[in-house]
Amino acid sequence: MTNMWREIQPADEYRVQLNGLLHDSDRSLLQLLYQPLVGAPSISFYSMLWEEVQKNQLESIPSTHATLLGMLSASIEELFEARIHLEGMGLLKTYIKGGDSREFLYQLQPPLQAKDFFEDPMLSVFLYRQVGSSQFQKLKKKFCVPFEELTSYREVTRSFQDVYASEALLKQMPDLDLAQKENETLLYKSANQGIETDFATFDFHLLLAGLSEMMVPRKAMTYSVKSMTAKLAALYGLNEIEMKSVIMSAVNEESEIEMDALRKAARDYYQLHRSEILPKLQSVRRKPETAKTPEAGGDEAELIRYLEEASPVQVLKDASNGIEPSKSELTLIEELLIQKKLPSGVVNVLLQFVLLRTGMKLTKGFVEQIANHWSRSNIQTVEAAMGLAKKEYKTYMEWKEETKNGTRKRKSNKTIRREQLPDWFKEGQKSADEANPGSDRPKERADNDFEEKKRAYLEKRRQKKLEAGEN
Repeated sequence: MTNMWREIQPADEYRVQLNGLLHDSDRSLLQLLYQPLVGAPSISFYSMLWEEVQKNQLESIPSTHATLLGMLSASIEELFEARIHLEGMGLLKTYIKGGDSREFLYQLQPPLQAKDFFEDPMLSVFLYRQVGSSQFQKLKKKFCVPFEELTSYREVTRSFQDVYASEALLKQMPDLDLAQKENETLLYKSANQGIETDFATFDFHLLLAGLSEMMVPRKAMTYSVKSMTAKLAALYGLNEIEMKSVIMSAVNEESEIEMDALRKAARDYYQLHRSEILPKLQSVRRKPETAKTPEAGGDEAELIRYLEEASPVQVLKDASNGIEPSKSELTLIEELLIQKKLPSGVVNVLLQFVLLRTGMKLTKGFVEQIANHWSRSNIQTVEAAMGLAKKEYKTYMEWKEETKNGTRKRKSNKTIRREQLPDWFKEGQKSADEANPGSDRPKERADNDFEEKKRAYLEKRRQKKLEAGEN
């Protein structure tokens, strides 16, 4: 499954667009009918996007997801979950353009009107199952308005031609421009098409092969009937053979399939053969898989895949034996992603490089200097970041000494990390040492000895795990 940080990042920009005007009555529909199904976070996300579109406008100005996260007080994972629930319910369409610098377009769809919502077989059943019979009836009654039968009345309404004449108006305004300009849209009220029918998951050829033309004429299988059949099959988990019996129960005397009868027949079949309890709405999406930390001595391809898929927070956590990053470290990661606009994979390379070259401590000044350099160099991939780190190794070490000498020494309460990190920069270090054979100092040699001992220990530990049969 695609990793979360490849789906969306705080630095990504977005705009909001309305597919037609939304009205205050839509808020009641969202809160009373949709919120029990998609959850409060999703409706809050919808409402926040709605607020960003100015009054009588159909589109907002660009903004970043970081701002949206702050307004919603949510994490990037929570925002993504809220988004996909809205998409699945037909309330949101998401578009994206660009490569390294991405921009999202969130197009809000109006909710179904109450009549259409309660007539939809899936939405009505899921709402009933979620809120219970008593509350379901209250909600249905709230949106029902009684109308008086007009059978005793006779209509006397006059037509347009009886009241108005258009010839004089056209003579007075011969140059009236009625054409709509390009890239312009008149304000309009759009209608939600409901949950889209997935015909690909239902084999109508198999269904029709089992239905006699005498019992169910092919003309009775209209598009509306097919759409309802596919939805009912998905709702109750019925296959084509089972739906054959359902359809035959819904055919009337005129050889037509009645929608209400079809819905009732499917419900009765489910409760008779499966369960008396109606199905409950469940999300089939699972949380993104956590990228596996590569073992010491692993190949570079595995390391690159790890750095591309893992979040910077996870990389920092893996480097410290599972200890959660401190608040200052999280703030630093946020600055790299949002202010420096570095991709998460590039940030991961930067974190690993700095941790290993500063004794497993995250030095902010050193991090910022390299981040500025990579940002100006437009580094966008893990491979490019690793290559530049190897090439500029000597320069970065000089920056490290400058940062160290220019900062007053003080105690640090940060946890010293003692976990393996890949030595992908070893080639760059080796070439730098060969270029400056006389620049070694005793402290540097001691550091190198410590690193060699640590690598030997980790390799020995890995071999023991393999012998014991551990992954």
